[in-house]
Amino acid sequence: MLCERGLSLGSEPLYYRIVVNFCSTPLLQEFKSFIVRLGEVAIQVSYAYMSVADEAYTKCLLVARDSPHPLGTIAIGKVIGVGVGASEFREGDRVIAFTLTGGGAQSILSTHVNNAVTFNAREYNYLEALAVACLSINRELLEVVKGANVLIVGKDLSIIPFAYAAQQYSCRVFTVPKHTLWPDVIKGEHISIYEGDQLFNVIVIASCNPLVISMVLRLAKDNATVIVHPALRSLVRLSDIGMGNVMIKLMQFGDMSSGEAVYTKFRDVIMSRIPVLKPQDFVSKPVFPAFVDLQST
Repeated sequence: MLCERGLSLGSEPLYYRIVVNFCSTPLLQEFKSFIVRLGEVAIQVSYAYMSVADEAYTKCLLVARDSPHPLGTIAIGKVIGVGVGASEFREGDRVIAFTLTGGGAQSILSTHVNNAVTFNAREYNYLEALAVACLSINRELLEVVKGANVLIVGKDLSIIPFAYAAQQYSCRVFTVPKHTLWPDVIKGEHISIYEGDQLFNVIVIASCNPLVISMVLRLAKDNATVIVHPALRSLVRLSDIGMGNVMIKLMQFGDMSSGEAVYTKFRDVIMSRIPVLKPQDFVSKPVFPAFVDLQST
């Protein structure tokens, strides 16, 4: 059975990707071929999202197991190749890839079908659809904030759905303005990370700062729920050593209807405040969060 397919374009570079060598300064690499393996689709990426996880790799707060390690936690583009066992996708489909531990920031991305979602909604262009994907937190996970005292910390788009749900359904909502995205939008009672009382039933963290994570976890009540970006799980577990019991839940992405509802509410602020960068500009001066235009390479 044929399980791999390789494509190349002579001596000319076929695609580009933004990588780090385990961690530290981003680099732009060129490649001449790619492979579509069993159960994978190849995506010609239009835009990729640079999240708090990518920031952690560039600041060496996380170290990748592989090198060079591609950045980009969510990507969007069209299918240009379908591997054996990926028959639910067709060439030309608009697809969102949730490469949450890295890999989305490459102009051609091969990813397993389990990480990809077809999203052909005509009312959104590619950039808008990527923004929807960044907000596509599973509705059941958002239910956790209902009726709770909630603390939200972090500078990543992934906290917005939790803040929106908490503002509607929680008992009280708190933020740490210095360490939280857009305090004028992510609204709540202000608190310091040095607060002494254990106040919170639910804490949402999308920060890669180890000090912030450690101090914030000390504010959790016993048996509290901590919701964290999947790529930052190891940082939270290290900070949790020797502390009271907490239940760690990972953010789950891919509920596009949930993402659409949040995007409708915050469309203008997201599209006006998140920069869209060319790969060369991102590599020279990384910005987080950011959208990278892989069409411009």
